[in-house]
Parts: sequence; structure tokens; C-alpha cells
Amino acid sequence: MQFMPYAWLLTGVIGHLALWVALFNRNHAMGLPRRIIQITEKIHVGAAIGIPAYWACKLIVRGMPSDPVAVLFSERPIESAYFSVCCGALGYVAAFWLIRRLTEMPPEALLQATTTLHDVALETGKPLIKGTMATALSMVPRNEVTKLSVTEKTLAMPSLDARLEGLTIAHLSDLHFTGKLTREYFDFVIDRVNELDADLVVVTGDIVDTDECVAWIPQTLGRLRTRCGKFFILGNHDKRVTDVPGLRRTISNCGFVDLGSRSEYVQIDECQVLFAGTERPWFGISPDVLPRTSDKNGTPILRILLSHSPDQLPWARGQSFDLMLAGHTHGGQIRLPIIGPVVAPSHFGVKYASGVFYEAPTLVHVSRGVSGLDPIRINCLPEVTKITLRAAIVDEESTQYRDVEQLVLAEQAC
Repeated sequence: MQFMPYAWLLTGVIGHLALWVALFNRNHAMGLPRRIIQITEKIHVGAAIGIPAYWACKLIVRGMPSDPVAVLFSERPIESAYFSVCCGALGYVAAFWLIRRLTEMPPEALLQATTTLHDVALETGKPLIKGTMATALSMVPRNEVTKLSVTEKTLAMPSLDARLEGLTIAHLSDLHFTGKLTREYFDFVIDRVNELDADLVVVTGDIVDTDECVAWIPQTLGRLRTRCGKFFILGNHDKRVTDVPGLRRTISNCGFVDLGSRSEYVQIDECQVLFAGTERPWFGISPDVLPRTSDKNGTPILRILLSHSPDQLPWARGQSFDLMLAGHTHGGQIRLPIIGPVVAPSHFGVKYASGVFYEAPTLVHVSRGVSGLDPIRINCLPEVTKITLRAAIVDEESTQYRDVEQLVLAEQAC
């Protein structure tokens, strides 16, 4: 058995996996009915695993020939063409990944990022996992599902009204009340958010997955304190609740403003701020927002969009939003060494898996989220974030730009 022919076969196999992962990511970004998603998900996983397994079985039967590619594909033009596509796909993905690694830098608007790590299980001394499967997943090596990263990021907005200088926003996303993580974990999260003492609190969807956990909301989200207001939108997993309008009422009764498919002007420190929310493609339509305007002093009115998915970024840019807050992608949940995230339910793949991005004129913050449907997190800590807005970018010589994702990975390596 020669090395090079099998290396060539491995190239095609990895490209095959990359193709089906890309299809998986985009399938989960399309807003299809849950039943269809479940069917197509099984097809994607089955094809991703089944085709290489079929190739391996054929080679074993043939006694592991010295030229596996010729044996598998020489007399099968369709399979040969597919194998060529897989090799090309790997080349494209590898080149795209390398270019991003070499060229991407944290946006200049990210002035500072600091992180405090919490081992919630250790600090509470309580069992936080419930259920046989969830317990089994929690025992996977390096699973950080019961930990929490509290990050504080300072973002610069040169056009920010000086009266809003230092405005703080606590960003939560993807709480996923499933019952697999007990309420004690989320009580700890809420306590940490209250300690951040933010002016605003926003929750960008995927709050509850089961009817039984709707009852948790008053004692969790209902305890959040804020000076200037609390806002929320729903996400795709919130559709699993039987009574979605009732879920909205329950959250609204806790003092939150429902921004689903709507916009609202809010008075903060004598300034008007436009808040809007989009739950597309799962709920409603894009909110109706007026063209960008200025106040009586000629200062542009700050425009903030809550979007469950980062896929709404092109629309946000078209509507001239200054800041977009999103979640949904969970940071990939499992981040491989060097490679980073692989699975992220987005039309953009893993491009906006988590972090801070700038696509003129919109600054974007994508949260890794607090939890997920399946309790597993590897190199991808659950996250809540406090964002502080500044009116101008300070001098580069006095500012240390730090990418929060790299900061977390560095701390984990210590």
C-alpha cells in the first residue's frame, strides 16, 4: 500500500465532509419547518458518514489495492466526477480558511475585551445536569457546558451622540431552557448579568425549547435589572413551545419590550435611540424602519438591531444600523484546535460564528450564547457579554486591541 494514492483519497474524503457540513450549515439557516429539517439533517449526516464508509468497504474487499482512486472510480464516471468535486471543495475551503487566517483582524472598533471565567458547578456546588444523555455528554473530556465566560467589550462608534458616551448593553442569547441544564445554572447566569450593572439588557432569541421551562422565565429573566430597558426577540427554537404568543406575553410581563418584527424609539439620556428586531426567517417579516435621521442638533440617531441570526446582516447594512446584536450560531459549540469552528447554522458558514465584526456601516456582535439543545461545549465557552459604547476611537498607541476569542483560547491553554 503506497502513501501518496491514499493521501489523494483522503483529500477527497475530507472534501466530501466539507461539502456535506456546508450543506448542513445552510440547511439550518433556511427557516424550513422542523420536520423537514429533521429529515434533511439525517440525510446530511447519513451521506457524510455513509459514502466514505462505502468506499472503505470496497477497498477492504479488494484487499487495500495500491491505487485506491483508480479502483473506486476508473469505471464509474459519476462517482469520479463527484470525487473531483470533493477534491476541489477541499482546495476552496482550505484557501478560503487560510486567507481569512492571514488577513482577518479584530475591527478597530473593538477597543478592548476582558474575560472572567466561572466554573459554575464548582462555585454553586450543585448538580447542574439532568437526564441520562445530557449526563453522558457532560462527561466528554474538555466539555465546558457548565462553565461561563463573562466578557466585557468596549466598542467605538465615532458618530455616537456624546450624551450616550459609555452606554452599556448586556447581551444574552441562546439560553435554551431545555431542562438538561438545571435552573440553578441559569440563576447563576442571571446573577452575573445583574453584577454587570448594564444600562440595557437584550436577549436575541432561542430562550425556551420546552413548555415545561416557560415557568422558569419569571424567576430568571424576570430578575434582570436595568436602568434604561430590557428588549427581546425570539429564535427558531422558541417555535417548539406550544403557545408562542403566550411565551411572548410571559417575557413581556417580566418588563421586556418585544421587538419581534417591529421597531421602537426609546429615550435614553435625552437622546432618541432606535431599537428594532428581526426574527427572520422563522417569524414574521423585517421590521418597518424609517430612513436614517438625525436629532434636532444634527447628530445621527443611534440605530440598534436585534437579530437572532447573523444572516440578517445584509439587510441591517441596507437599513444603516449602527449596531447589530445576534446569536444562533453558538460559536460552533465545538471548536477544533487551529481549524476553529466547523458547524454553524448560517448562510455564511462559520464566518460570523462569534465575535465582533464590522461591515460598513454596521458593527456586529455575535454571541456564543449561554446554552444549546445538546449540552456540549468544547473550546467554546458559554458567554454573556457587556458592551460599552464609546464615541470615538482612542489613539492606537494607548489602546491594546484584543480579540476575545483568542483571549479565551489563550486562557484555556494556561
